[in-house]
Amino acid sequence: MKKSFTEEELKAIATQLSHPKGEMGIDVAATMHESNLSMTEKAIELLHLEKGDRVLELGHGSAMHVGPLLAEADGLQYAGLEISQLMHEEAKKHNTTWIDEGKAAFYQYDGKKAPFESGSFDKIFTVNTIYFWSEPKKTTMELKRLLADEGSLVIAFAQKRFMENLPFTKYGFTFYDDENVIELMAAVGLVPLEQSDVTETVKSKAMEEVEREFTVMRFSR
Repeated sequence: MKKSFTEEELKAIATQLSHPKGEMGIDVAATMHESNLSMTEKAIELLHLEKGDRVLELGHGSAMHVGPLLAEADGLQYAGLEISQLMHEEAKKHNTTWIDEGKAAFYQYDGKKAPFESGSFDKIFTVNTIYFWSEPKKTTMELKRLLADEGSLVIAFAQKRFMENLPFTKYGFTFYDDENVIELMAAVGLVPLEQSDVTETVKSKAMEEVEREFTVMRFSR
C-alpha cells in the first residue's frame, strides 16, 4: 500500500539522499545500496577495469560493492571519496578486509578539492551524485584533474524525464538528460566514448514501484 508523505518528510528524504546523516541516514544508505546496485554494476562494467588500475569513486555511500569491484581484475587499487561523514564511516566498517590488505582507502572531503594529486586515477566513476553538484563545472574540472592521460570517467544517472516525476526531487535536485551531461563534460574537454541505457522496475525512496530509466556514460580526456 502506498504511503502518503508530508512535504516535510519529502524534504527529509531529499536531504538524506544528498548527504546521509544520523539514524535515518543509515536506513537510507541501505535502501540506496539496494536500489542503486544495478546502476553501480553497469557503471563498473563500463569502466573496463584492467590489471593494476587505480580507481576512484565519488559518492560511494555504504560501499558494499567494493569487494565485487576489486574482484574484476588483479591488482586494483580503490579509493572512495565522500562528503558524508556517516557514509565515510559506514564504508570503512563494511570494507575492513580490503583496507587492511591495502586494496581500498576511504576519504572524506568538502565537495570541492579532492585530496589527491593530478592524474592519480586511471578510472573514475560516480553513481547518482550529479544531481547534487552545487557547481557542476567545477566538480567536472576536478574529476578531469584527477584523471590520468587516456583514463576513463563513468557517470551513471537517472534520466530527467524519470527524476522530475518523483515527489522528493523538487528539493535540491538538478535534473539531467543525455545532452545536458555531454555538454557539461564537453565544457571541460571530456569526450563521450560509450553509453548504456537501461529501463528497470525499482522501488522509489517514497516506497512506490516505478519504471526507472537510467544512463551510464563513459568519457575520456
